[in-house]
Amino acid sequence: MIYLEETLTLEPPSPETLDTFVAFAQEKLPPLERMGFRLAAAWYNDIESFCQVMQVLEFDSMVAFEEFRARKQHSEPWLEYQARLEELAPRRRTRLLEPLGPIPPEKLHEAWKETAEKPLGTYTLAIMEVAPGRMPFLTAAMEAVAANLPMVATWRTVVGNQNEVTDVWKGPMRLSGYQPSDERTNRFFRAVRENAPVERMVPVFPLPYSPLR
Repeated sequence: MIYLEETLTLEPPSPETLDTFVAFAQEKLPPLERMGFRLAAAWYNDIESFCQVMQVLEFDSMVAFEEFRARKQHSEPWLEYQARLEELAPRRRTRLLEPLGPIPPEKLHEAWKETAEKPLGTYTLAIMEVAPGRMPFLTAAMEAVAANLPMVATWRTVVGNQNEVTDVWKGPMRLSGYQPSDERTNRFFRAVRENAPVERMVPVFPLPYSPLR
């Protein structure tokens, strides 16, 4: 699988603009999936900009992604979608991602079905900067504990900073304020920090048209 992540800064940043964007995406995105992608997730958060939107499109392979790129240049519905997107979110950035390995794509697909019946409501993106040469060690460490982690995906950047890894965790990482850590938590983070010394947490909230709810 290959994933295209789009970060959309809505203008003007407001709940009203977000409502307008949601209505637009609900109408326009589903028919466009026939071009060869699946909407994997649609979130918003207020970290960088108020009501900023993140959309993740899933492709079966890099070949499917390249076919989509060629096809979209001549697709009138896609060009219309992009023109309106330009109006609502003139500032955008994209990342191309691939599964890291410990959390297979099937885990995300299972979460689509589970959250369709029982929405979770909040996710946390753990975005880590892996130390040079430590990616195999991080992958091995995650594989050892992946079955017990409340995660639905783990992605690595394909183009650009290939030492960046994004883990998608179920729920908020902190349910309350400060609490002293325990030894189990300390052991986990000591191992993680050995391989990925830099990490930031981004809480995200599913939009109504997201398959990951």
